[in-house]
Amino acid sequence: MPIKEKSFRIGCGRYLQEAGILQSLGEEVLRLGRFPLIVGGKTALEITRERIENSVKDACEKYFIEVHRGTCNHERAKELAEFANAEGYDVIVGVGGGVIMDFSKLIGFYAELPVINVPTSSATCAAYTPLSVCYSPEGKTVGSRHYEREVDAVLADTEILVNQPPRLLLAGMFDAIAKFIEIKHRFAEENTDCPLGLDWAYAMSQYSYAELCKKTEPCLYNMEKGEITDTVEHVIFTSVAATGVISGIARGSNQTALAHKFYEITRVLYYEDSRPYLHGEIVGVGLLLQNAFNGEAENNGDLIALMKKYGMPSCLTDIGLKATPETFEAYYDKLVNTSAISESGEGGKQRLRTAMEYLWRLG
Repeated sequence: MPIKEKSFRIGCGRYLQEAGILQSLGEEVLRLGRFPLIVGGKTALEITRERIENSVKDACEKYFIEVHRGTCNHERAKELAEFANAEGYDVIVGVGGGVIMDFSKLIGFYAELPVINVPTSSATCAAYTPLSVCYSPEGKTVGSRHYEREVDAVLADTEILVNQPPRLLLAGMFDAIAKFIEIKHRFAEENTDCPLGLDWAYAMSQYSYAELCKKTEPCLYNMEKGEITDTVEHVIFTSVAATGVISGIARGSNQTALAHKFYEITRVLYYEDSRPYLHGEIVGVGLLLQNAFNGEAENNGDLIALMKKYGMPSCLTDIGLKATPETFEAYYDKLVNTSAISESGEGGKQRLRTAMEYLWRLG
């Protein structure tokens, strides 16, 4: 798979994670500019607005808060970039989940302004990673935008993140462990010509996988009681920051394979049916396909048990799809032409069919 960015965008400018760190937002804005345009989801801003305004109203001469209810799409990002430039706003602040995190980066790209992200969930590593997954205004996947520069700052406030619904934490866990299983896909093909740094991404993703498998359940127990423990801090850091580092080291190549391709195709072919489901939930189902393709379907037992224990999707029908011959061929036609399969030769095509037959049997 071609490298999408030559540079190793290994970090963000500043990553701050602790309870109450949102009170430092005004200070972080002043490191980069003076006048923030704050863009957030409706629910995220309801949770954070008082703390945000208390932080920025004294530090910044002016600010503007925009509620965004749509997708991460180019059309609206360009409009807000033009608004920021015309009105003199010089820092973009994103507040919310993965869609808003990606959207703030897209606005910053078009406005040529620095970006601060404030994640209110750990459902993806989008707050940290130097790319945006983009959609049409209606919700259909239109591709990813990779950026040459990193996010300028991330403020992960664990007072907020400890109260996120378990569904969001689990979605982030599945999105994060996907890195190891998908990079393993590439190494399983005995490819000796992997891009520089991918071996480090592989080693780091292996450690993240082991840590998340071990600590996610105790983390959920702590969160249920509202306790910000070392385990909670560790799981959030792993899902957001460590996974973002892995993405940056991989430089947009070979870090994703069947699990994320399955997600992308789902959002193209069945974006209305799959609309209620989170990125990590669909990727989680894709992981079952990925393990089967890797010849390790036996590893799915623990994943499926965890999914069912917490009411997460664990098969096609759980994400609004039908396990029919028609959907099988529709996915196969798309998947077989992706880089995840096209570089595997004829053997890869048969492995794909076998893996898909396994997933379709699950329902």
